[in-house]
Amino acid sequence: MTTGHRQFEDGLFEKERLIHDVGQTLQRSMDYAYSVVRSDGHWCGEMSSNVTITAEYIFLRQALGLDLKADGAAYGRHILSQQNSDGSWGLAPEYPGDVSTTTEAYLALKMLGVSTDTTAMQQAKAFVLNAGGVAKVRVFTRIFLATFGLFPWKAVPQLPVELILLPSACPINIYKFASWARGTIAPLLIICHHQPVYALPNGVFAENDYLDELWQDPTNKNEPYSPSIWELLCQGDITGLTFSLLDKLLYQLNGLRSIPLLRSYARKQCMKWILERQEPTGDWAGIFPPMHASVYAFVLEGYKLDDPPVRLGIEAIENFAWEDAKGKRVQPCVSPVWDTTLMSIALCDAATPNHQIVDRAIQWIRDRQLLEPRGDWRVYRPRLAPGGFSFEYSNSYYPDIDDSAAIILGQVKHDPRSVNSNSVIAAATWILGMQNPDGGWAAFDVENDKLFLNKIPFSDMDSLCDTSCADITGRILEAFGLMILRAPDKDSGQLFQLFPAICAACRRGIRYLASTQEANGAWFGRWGCNYIYGTSHALCGLAYFLQEYQQVSAMVEPALQWLKSQQNGDGGWDNTSIQSPTQVAAMGLLSTFGRARPATIPTDRVVPLRYWDDLHYLRSLCHDFTFRFDDVLDASKLEAALDRLMEIGDWGQLGARLRLNDNGKLEYHIPAEYDKNTRPAFGFTTAEYGIGINEHPLGARLPKTGQDQSVLSPSCAEFAPLVRHEDSPRELADWIYSDRPQLHVHVAVFEDATLLTVSYLHTLFDAVARTNFFKAWIAVLEGREEQVPPFVPFDQDPLCDLGKEVARENYTHFGRLVAGLSLVLFGLRYLFELFWFRKEEEHPIRVPGHCVERMRETAQQELAAATPEGVEVPFLSEPDVVSAWWVKTMVTALNPAPGRTVMVMSPFNVWGLFKESFPAGAKGFIGNAFFNSYTVHKAGEVLEDNNLAHLAYKNRQALVEHRTNDQVQAMTAIQRQSFMQFPPLVGDSNLLFMTHTNQHKARYFETDFSAAVVAPGVPLSERPHALGRPSYINDIEHCRLYPTRNVCRVIGKDTAGDWWLLFKTRSEAWPSIHRQLATLLGIDEAEARDVPNSVDQVAITHNESSPAKMYSEVRGMLLQFRLLWRLLV
Repeated sequence: MTTGHRQFEDGLFEKERLIHDVGQTLQRSMDYAYSVVRSDGHWCGEMSSNVTITAEYIFLRQALGLDLKADGAAYGRHILSQQNSDGSWGLAPEYPGDVSTTTEAYLALKMLGVSTDTTAMQQAKAFVLNAGGVAKVRVFTRIFLATFGLFPWKAVPQLPVELILLPSACPINIYKFASWARGTIAPLLIICHHQPVYALPNGVFAENDYLDELWQDPTNKNEPYSPSIWELLCQGDITGLTFSLLDKLLYQLNGLRSIPLLRSYARKQCMKWILERQEPTGDWAGIFPPMHASVYAFVLEGYKLDDPPVRLGIEAIENFAWEDAKGKRVQPCVSPVWDTTLMSIALCDAATPNHQIVDRAIQWIRDRQLLEPRGDWRVYRPRLAPGGFSFEYSNSYYPDIDDSAAIILGQVKHDPRSVNSNSVIAAATWILGMQNPDGGWAAFDVENDKLFLNKIPFSDMDSLCDTSCADITGRILEAFGLMILRAPDKDSGQLFQLFPAICAACRRGIRYLASTQEANGAWFGRWGCNYIYGTSHALCGLAYFLQEYQQVSAMVEPALQWLKSQQNGDGGWDNTSIQSPTQVAAMGLLSTFGRARPATIPTDRVVPLRYWDDLHYLRSLCHDFTFRFDDVLDASKLEAALDRLMEIGDWGQLGARLRLNDNGKLEYHIPAEYDKNTRPAFGFTTAEYGIGINEHPLGARLPKTGQDQSVLSPSCAEFAPLVRHEDSPRELADWIYSDRPQLHVHVAVFEDATLLTVSYLHTLFDAVARTNFFKAWIAVLEGREEQVPPFVPFDQDPLCDLGKEVARENYTHFGRLVAGLSLVLFGLRYLFELFWFRKEEEHPIRVPGHCVERMRETAQQELAAATPEGVEVPFLSEPDVVSAWWVKTMVTALNPAPGRTVMVMSPFNVWGLFKESFPAGAKGFIGNAFFNSYTVHKAGEVLEDNNLAHLAYKNRQALVEHRTNDQVQAMTAIQRQSFMQFPPLVGDSNLLFMTHTNQHKARYFETDFSAAVVAPGVPLSERPHALGRPSYINDIEHCRLYPTRNVCRVIGKDTAGDWWLLFKTRSEAWPSIHRQLATLLGIDEAEARDVPNSVDQVAITHNESSPAKMYSEVRGMLLQFRLLWRLLV
């Protein structure tokens, strides 16, 4: 064994051991989560804080004369337990001592009766004096001390109550402050007006000496609270100077108290403002500071302790109490919504088997969504619909953006279908409306960024504004990125209407993060107070956009390097490798690991994709191709046969992994061997329902033989939860950022039916090659292994030379190619149509065989009548007529101007044209070998062709003309030289672009899986199709950033002789399409029930759209159609 192989195996062992340890940790964590969930399904842990919250609650009880003895010992025990070794108390654990925090803790303990002679108090006293004494405390601590006569009120900044009267349009008003500051400042205005002095254990004194031992000079307590005028002038701080001068002027005017009528009115308005924001539970804003200050304010304004505002306010504060062996303390707030959301996300990420516990938690959260039009956020966003969530139990005025984004994550991770739910859409809509002009998001408010307010003298903590921050912006990008990823079909549901705005908002959010990234690659996290927090959350959001935006990679790489550079030798983060920063850092790293290219396995053989397989638009298309069988199939037989196929010749190459190399090209990494448990050749999942398919809510709606056409069948995408496994891939990233094999097979077994789905990327094969795969699989299933054709290895590219040595000018339509300015104009028109008619729908349609035959006979008769005598009458096939009927139906529904050009692009397979390139035959070819023919019509001619003869014949002639060796060579020469090898367009800049794919030759309905049948589901006497033959085919096409419209896919002709088509076009066209189908079938128009959205309804929607909304949606559409714009440029 080589050294490289030994190291590789050692690495696998370490990985397995780590996975085992992680699994055990996850289980213990889940067990703990189950044990602490509350009876109604939510979680709420302790919200830790420093001791100032508890100390200030003790101050309140002292001021109001409430009993301090009952819980005094418990409060004192907690405060003492938080003391640092040097006698101080810090702002947070592991933080050095803070003079304000220590002073408040000392005073609270003294109020509780702790002797000043104890060691703890003596050490605290020494710390405060060494730090400069009480003179150095913050402004808020000064105010608390002033209420007991321990600090002179004249040493506190002026806060005139008249501030509450300033209108919201004023540069300085109550709403320009952050929500937490606003809710606290309003009652402080009342407190500072009254300038109360409450009793201490030694009595009531305006100049009380109760705390003199903490003053360096107790004879001079009139300490300035801001720099002097001269200092500010020397610093050039004009804003600070202005506010200081204004404060001194207010001081000279006695804080405007000498204007009695104005002051009286201002006080009444201030109390009204505070009372309006009290919750029925007594809370204000759900946080301690405004609750604490508001109780003071009401008492100072004459309210009694048993009056509802005061009584409920005190009860609300006491509900924040938390007690354990360490003592009793008051939390700064409670966090039930936040805790329940994070726990739900964690359980979803951990794949908890206890789905019921998350069901209850998500429902508990949804019940707390704030959908009433109330809250301070409406002052500057009066027309924005509500939809946010708050952090706490009771806080209807201040929903927060971070919680709302996390709740979107929780809901969508729990159930991807909720991406279209009313709850998620309302939350996302509200978040969109709260985005700041700089592209970022703040916590509670929008455009709350007037940082000059931090120069006001009483703001010595620089926290009066709620500005955009990287951590919240990152979480929102993560939520929106997950919504985009999990959207089952962007052409349906509420999400589609919101999708352009979400994309545009994400683009602005990414720009914001780009503008705020530090030179070392990090971001500061305001709500985690450190760079690890900000960087990790930014990475979690950006990870969803690595594929779409080149600039994101340039941002992520240095951020990852910085995060890794901060790791300690023991594997943790932060100075002491404590848990929280380490967890957050790991989240940031893991968010990108799933999107990074997996390491190359030394034994894998690397082969580039064939030239015509690695086209950019093929990368954008992923299919879930489903057979519906009215029989019960044995999934184990299907799996065993496919497993055996991978062992025959080179068919095992189907298990190759897709990778994106450094040059942006796709390549296959072909394993030397497969292991079913660790590295399988294909994905295979099953679901057994134990009921009949018609008993399943989705299964009952799945189309079948003889499907009723009086009502349109649901879109194929609606059946995704039924036909797909939750782990089934759906976009290129699912392959290139994992070690996933190319094929994923999912078998859903009912008591009377089976759904067999194959999920794959279009780079693997086209429609005909897909049939080659099924035939080979069935040959093994039936025991005919000798009939399995030789697999054409991936390192052989039979069509690689097409278009290399041929002149483009040889192409028949060369003179009509849309290029240059014409291509730009076409692109602009196409984008406008996609924007104006935003919603698309795709529905399967069954056209009965007798209708097709009737149309063919009528068209054939018309051609015969128009053919000169002696000339052979042109032949028309049923697919020719089906194609013509689709063109006529679509043009009638879209109703273009009669003179507008209609271009129909029809793919065809070229194996038969280049037989010399397939010496062993093409039946073992798995790949793409299709190119396009073009038929150009005028809309008026299409509408006038009542019998379809002209349309059918012209389409057939185009196919005959273009499906030649020379024409394919010339066309591929054009395609080779186009941007990203896109197929050419033919016509003019005003053309109506339509695409028609005829997959009838693939003979899907003749696919025979009878060898795997256990029992028939529908008796053979009651159905036209044989045992093991499909009765319906569901084909979901996932298009990522590749706009397709006006498309028809002819799935084929079923055993009953009926033709199945998939139509995709804008919603407004569907009523007309359905009416035309009803006419063809002879259904009375009154019986035909159209799709819900009518043209009139959509027109009303457009008329109600505001210019600002339309502008936002246009910007969003530019993101979705980035590829088309690049093509035009």
